[in-house]
Amino acid sequence: MQGALGGGVQVRAYDPTAIMNPRLVDLTLEVAAAKGIPCQLAVRRTGGTDARSFQAYELGVPVIVLGVPARYIHTHNAVIDVADLQACVDLSVALVRRLDAKTVKGLTQYL
Repeated sequence: MQGALGGGVQVRAYDPTAIMNPRLVDLTLEVAAAKGIPCQLAVRRTGGTDARSFQAYELGVPVIVLGVPARYIHTHNAVIDVADLQACVDLSVALVRRLDAKTVKGLTQYL
C-alpha cells in the first residue's frame, strides 16, 4: 500500500523520477510533528511527478512532494479522505512559513 486513507498527507522521499532532498524531507516531517499535522512517509516504486524538472533547474532546487492518498485515481471518481486533504494544505502553509533565508540556504549547502 502506498498510503493509507485517513493517515494524513504523504511526504514523498523517493520515486523512480526523483530523490527528494533529505534535509527538506526531515524539515517537512519536523514541521508536521511540531504542528501536530498527521503525515506518512512515502517511498514509491512506480510513478513520478514533475519534481525532477524542478530539481534539475540551474544548479538544482531542493524539492518535496506532498500528496493526498487516493483510491481509483485514474478513473472519473477518485476517493480521498478530506482530512488528508486538509493536512496537506496545513503542512504546505506551515512549511512555507518555516522557510526563511537561513533555512533555505541550509538545504543547499553541503560543504
